[in-house]
Amino acid sequence: MKISIFPPFFLLLMAFGFPGTLGQAYSQETTHSEVVSLESALGKYHNLNLKKVSGDPESSKISMANEVEYQELTEVEKEIVLELGSHWAWPENTLEMIDSYSPFLFRTKKSRAFEEVKVLLYVNEKGRVSGFDMVSEVDRGLEQRLDHMIRKLPSCKPVPGFNSYGFETFELTISK
Repeated sequence: MKISIFPPFFLLLMAFGFPGTLGQAYSQETTHSEVVSLESALGKYHNLNLKKVSGDPESSKISMANEVEYQELTEVEKEIVLELGSHWAWPENTLEMIDSYSPFLFRTKKSRAFEEVKVLLYVNEKGRVSGFDMVSEVDRGLEQRLDHMIRKLPSCKPVPGFNSYGFETFELTISK
């Protein structure tokens, strides 16, 4: 009786021996920009993280589906919507835009002392950023620079398929 060790050895080699990344599969034609787009679709981009926190139970203002203007969502925006679980879609370049402000935000000696900044962004029933609250303790200058950056953020797009669109809160974490 001959026992072969080939099948178990082969299975171990298949499971542990091949280099690669767990949970990621890219074709040979994948470019760097496609990988960056995929990363930003997951609500993360470089040193940023964006996640939906909750809506505001006290806010009774809502927009009905016939009151909002629908725009075509890109594939990246659809992925962001799936990850965030929101009825508002952040435009594709939003995280890239926020990341470009990072040197401006952390430019002073005081602001460089902070490792990360957490901000709650409030999106109203029309998809516009209507305000923000600081979660992290920061100096006055950094808060003013964040205010400037948040005013420049684009409006969110309504995701088709919802009957109404209301207020939502997102948490934005910006790390150095």
